Amino acid sequence: MRTHLLLLVFLFTASLSAADLPTGQATPEAVACDAVMAYINRDSKAWLATLVRPIYGEKGNKEFDSFKKQMAEAADKARTDPSFHPPRIIKVHKARQFSLNGPGSAAYAVALFTGNMFVDIIIEPAPGKSARLRYHVLKDKNNKWYFEPRPDLCPLFSMGLNDESDSTEVLYESP
Repeated sequence: MRTHLLLLVFLFTASLSAADLPTGQATPEAVACDAVMAYINRDSKAWLATLVRPIYGEKGNKEFDSFKKQMAEAADKARTDPSFHPPRIIKVHKARQFSLNGPGSAAYAVALFTGNMFVDIIIEPAPGKSARLRYHVLKDKNNKWYFEPRPDLCPLFSMGLNDESDSTEVLYESP
């Protein structure tokens, strides 16, 4: 009986900690996590579902389509690559507004985005190593958040992204 109780507590605790990782498109942190998890799971369809609609103009949209195709092909290829060692998410910081007012105003004025933020995620690419990923996310007219993977194609929407300080407010941390 005691073993069953310990197993039940372990399973309950494990499911609680897994449930803490945000998911979906209702929050900026959740869509950023979904994009990272799609990569970790090598799921190109899930990754593509997190992406912002084409917003870059004719030339930029062609480059964006090519980028999406290359990334999807790489994810699909990694599925059968035994040398692929997926990272794990160890920390998700609360989404932040840009320090500058320009990116949010531009995203609304040009493409009717109602939210423009960034999310810092800390991953463990190998045991004992960590790396920070910064995800630019936009809230579209449908009230859903999307990952914008190519801020270089529309720098006005992400002006100062890489100049922002590291995030400190933690939303999720792996056990």
